[in-house]
Amino acid sequence: MTFSILIQFIRRSLLIGTITLLAACSQKAETLKLSVTQFGSATEQAFDKYGDAYRTQFAPFPKSDIAQRNTFVTNIKDFTGQVTPANIDILLDPDAVKVDPDVARQWQDTLKGLRSQYRQFVAIFDNIEAGSALGASAVTRSGPILEKLRKQLATISNDFARTPPQFLTRRSTLIAELNKIRSQDSNTPEAERLQVEAWWQQWNSLIAAESAMQAETLRAFVTASALGDKLQGQIDNYAKLDMASLITAVEDGIKLSDQIGKLSPADLITQTTGLLETATN
Repeated sequence: MTFSILIQFIRRSLLIGTITLLAACSQKAETLKLSVTQFGSATEQAFDKYGDAYRTQFAPFPKSDIAQRNTFVTNIKDFTGQVTPANIDILLDPDAVKVDPDVARQWQDTLKGLRSQYRQFVAIFDNIEAGSALGASAVTRSGPILEKLRKQLATISNDFARTPPQFLTRRSTLIAELNKIRSQDSNTPEAERLQVEAWWQQWNSLIAAESAMQAETLRAFVTASALGDKLQGQIDNYAKLDMASLITAVEDGIKLSDQIGKLSPADLITQTTGLLETATN
């Protein structure tokens, strides 16, 4: 009888110990997910910025509804041909560049494919059975996947820093306006000077906006890469880390994002130059 009670006690103790261990493992997995979510959100923002940068290359200067209407009325008045589906867009907005549909579709597919890779990586942790051996195994298997994604982020960041997108359509519009000013024989020297000065202000404003777009896109990629580096360390050392270490890692990720948010454009480029080397280590 005493032996039977002892067996029951041992079994109950083992069960309680197992439940306690699983609860601890579950909390550990959930904490790691916070860092994964940080990385996933950062990559989403980076590709949002990336897509916007691509689109704004070909975007014209924004016009009010009244300005768009007046432009269309003038174009229709001066147009002597037949209005067709092929030329209506030009009549509505002659400054807009019409990107080849196949090229636009290919770019959208590329961007969609990039996003999908990072979402699939994040989904690995959504599907982990908290506290199970399979869950720990999934964390381990995610390491090589993250390595590839980090290298990809570093490559995109370096390419973007070397050849950043420009506001091509808006640049062309302003250049055409400058040539128009210079070709107007009716202008007095003083009138032309004032027009050129006004043009110069527009050009400087455009370049400032363009530089801001480039810096903010690069900032998003540097942030995603930095968080990816931190996450790689957590995944590679997951078995050795305790809850306190994982919580600290989440807090460090927040601080890191804040620090990168304060970097100058020049500092961002400096950060970018080392991304490929870091991603391969």
